[in-house]
Parts: sequence; C-alpha cells; structure tokens
Amino acid sequence: MKLIVEKPSPLAATEVVACEIVRGADFGCVWHHHPEFEITLVKRGGTERWVGDKLTPLKPGDLVLLGSDLPHDYRNDRGTGRRAQKVEAIVVQFMPHLLGADWLRHASMKPVQQLFHRARLGLEVRGATRQRAAQRLAQIAKAKGLRRVVLLLDLLDDFAQSKELREIASPGFHAAIGSASSDRIGAAVAHIEAHLTEPIYVPALATMTGLSESAFSRLFKSCTRRTVPQYVNELRIARACRLLAETDQTVSQIADACGYPTPAHFQRQFHRHQKRSPLFYRSAVRKQG
Repeated sequence: MKLIVEKPSPLAATEVVACEIVRGADFGCVWHHHPEFEITLVKRGGTERWVGDKLTPLKPGDLVLLGSDLPHDYRNDRGTGRRAQKVEAIVVQFMPHLLGADWLRHASMKPVQQLFHRARLGLEVRGATRQRAAQRLAQIAKAKGLRRVVLLLDLLDDFAQSKELREIASPGFHAAIGSASSDRIGAAVAHIEAHLTEPIYVPALATMTGLSESAFSRLFKSCTRRTVPQYVNELRIARACRLLAETDQTVSQIADACGYPTPAHFQRQFHRHQKRSPLFYRSAVRKQG
C-alpha cells in the first residue's frame, strides 16, 4: 500500500504537545507515518489498528505509543454488511526533542531514552499503567501550554518505569518509506478490502496491477511483509474478532461474513491465529468487558 507522510497538525503551530479528540465515522487516517511521537487511546469504535507489520483487532481502551516515522493506520471497517460503530479517540503528538536537542543525553533521562528506543516498534500499554494513562490523557486533552507539557512528562515517566508495555511490530521491522512502486500495491490492497468476502486470487491481482504473478508477489511481500494469503487471512480474522465481540452471530454466519468457504476452515484458521476457538475468544472478550 502507499505510505503517506502526514502533514503536521495545525495544533502543532500553537502547542508543543498537540492533542486532538477524534470523533466520527472513522479515524480520518490512512497508512501513514510522521516524525512526531504519537499516543492514541481508543475510547470506542474502530475495528483494527495496523502498526508496522502487525494487524490487531481494536477494543475500547486500546492504548499505544508510537515512535517517529513508524507506519500505522487505524480503521473502522464498514464492509461487514452492518453499520459500523462511530469512533472516539484521544490522540497526542509531540516531537522527541520537545525540551531541546540535548535533554535526553543526561544520565537521569536514561529510562526515557530506552522508552523512546523501544517505541520505534510501537508499544501497547496494558494493565494498571493503561488505566492511569487514560486518566492522564483526559487531563492532557483539557490542558494547555506548559500544563499540558508537564502532564505529558509525567505520563512518559510512568511509561518509562512500567513493565506493562509490550512491543508491537516485529524486531527488525523496517518500512520502505517513500517507495513509489507501492502505488500498485495500494490498488491491490483496496481491491482486497472491498472484496474480502469473495475468493481472492493472486493472478487476478497481478493482472490488475500490470505485473507478472511472480513480480507482484515479490512487491506485495516487500510492501506489506506478508504474502497475499497471509494478508487476506489477517484481515478476515480481524473482522471475525470484531463480530465475535460485538454480535451474537453464529460461527457459521461469521465464517460466511468473513469470506471463509466453510465454518470448519474458519475455525482452523482462527485457532491458528488466536490460539483459541472462536467461541472461547467470544467468552473471554465479553468477560473482560
């Protein structure tokens, strides 16, 4: 897919720490990157987030810290034949040198240095740290100027000391930023997402992009770090997770809505990806809620 460089938020011209409340039918973003660090708290809605090479189903309370120029996208899938829930999120952006070029060089800032280094792969915040962070992000959204900076520093200190942050992207992940050849893959990805319930064949995608089958397969894996079947299956599993969590549809109905030929095939793929059955997943997610 085409990787877009996001323009700075208009808020960045007036605030050292930009903060926006996102509400609407979707998150208003595409597969993109930017030099700012970003903290996103999803309060409701959304179907999946894509960070680096990892596609993950979204649920309320999802909290992530992203480092500079890490490709990402937040989605609210409207292709399941149902009305997608509207989204709400708090998004905070700041430059890593917000206190000057040398502030991280001091020995006392080593935990923050390590935090920023880990954030290059994205960090999912969990447990009690996530609960504290959600409260502080609500305060950041209301604050201005220096008070907002102070609250952010307090939040970063909490993150730096916590053991409840987990890397998201695979070690060694590297995006080919600015690759013009990914325009063709963007067209293929758009086609896959629009026809996810239908059989999807590599030869047809290759023809659509004007490439040979082997050239298309190599380019697709270079841009997405997945083969076409892997990519399609991850999108289908993400959709299935959302349907299991939010609807009372049967396994057979969900298998059909996600493009699997049989319920048995769906259950095998789901277990391989989630390490549990669809019904066990539904039960576990609803207990958490």
